[in-house]
Amino acid sequence: MDERPILMGPGPAQLPWRVVRAMMQPGESHLDPAFNEGVLDRTLLRLREIFRTRNEIFTVPGSGRVALEASVTSVVEPGDPVLCVVAGVFGGWIREMAERVGGAVTPFEVGLGQPLDLERLEKTVRERRFKVLTMVHNETSTGATYPVEAVGRIARDHNLLFLVDTVSSISGIDVQSDAWGIDMNMTAPEKAFGAPIGLALVSVSPRAWEAMEARKRPATSFSYDLLRWKQMWLPKERGGGADGGRRTPIVVPIHLVYALRETVDMVEEEGLERRLTRHRRAGRAFRAAIKAIGLSTLPPEDLASDTVSCLRLPEGISAKAVAAHVRAHHNIVIGTGMGPLVDRTLRVGHMGITASAQYVLPTVIALESALAANGHRFTRGEGLRAAQEVFEEGK
Repeated sequence: MDERPILMGPGPAQLPWRVVRAMMQPGESHLDPAFNEGVLDRTLLRLREIFRTRNEIFTVPGSGRVALEASVTSVVEPGDPVLCVVAGVFGGWIREMAERVGGAVTPFEVGLGQPLDLERLEKTVRERRFKVLTMVHNETSTGATYPVEAVGRIARDHNLLFLVDTVSSISGIDVQSDAWGIDMNMTAPEKAFGAPIGLALVSVSPRAWEAMEARKRPATSFSYDLLRWKQMWLPKERGGGADGGRRTPIVVPIHLVYALRETVDMVEEEGLERRLTRHRRAGRAFRAAIKAIGLSTLPPEDLASDTVSCLRLPEGISAKAVAAHVRAHHNIVIGTGMGPLVDRTLRVGHMGITASAQYVLPTVIALESALAANGHRFTRGEGLRAAQEVFEEGK
């Protein structure tokens, strides 16, 4: 019997067995063209369809946070005016990254789980001169999805570099990098893709390259300077500096690249549109269950994420106690809140292979069990019934 828990938290996501098997490869040289070009480069080129971009995509060793840090480090110089949309913990961390490299940061605060005031944002951008605008598409700490397309129009109208964190949305929620004017799409495959932690992904627009090339001094990091990646990895015929032998500034984890390639295979086999529909259905099913047992998500329905739900708990019920019950009695891992919401909310992921009835329904059963054990009064089974009805609609 497999006693390992099922991962239904906000990330990392449950690994499909075929992804695990894809990593069962003998070691090989990262400089071998058979790997370097035949596996790594081809996989990155195929990712363009999922990112919906014609821009180059790079992978840097590390988690999703490395994608953010590499991007910020590469384009923000000391004194550069940066406007950071802060709608949760992860938006706040981008703000701190920009501050650490010397950016003159202005936070644009959004209440936790609350809508983004586009008029106020546009007014802020119009009244001050900024170089960079950053935001999180799907704020994993609150379960809210924000309107990147509308913010992208504001950024483009005012000639700002637009950096977007899509770590918990890409391949589970629609992300249109080029159409939305995203200059640096900063993400990772350990959530809705369902790949292991260890590879950060960044797509880079021509405008972002121009900003890097116009820097007064090089980025402070050698390994995370994306301009160096362009010079060492990208071939000359695609605008890079690599002539002949191509290499990355850091050795890329070979086995994780094979895992990433497998997840790209899986997305292509399913079809991106069908995959996005599956995530929408799973999100609706879980939210229907939450409503049926007398709870609500932190954000309103029109902001609620299709990949991770953040639900409010009644007064007197501890998120840590509920999560512990779910783990101990049902062998399922869910997440508690972050920051000021740490013991007041639960975060449940429905992403990758877990965006399905096979995983969502047992999680609803486990959650009902834990809530009942911790004093919440409701009719057992109502959440499960509501979720089943959504899945049976087939829409």
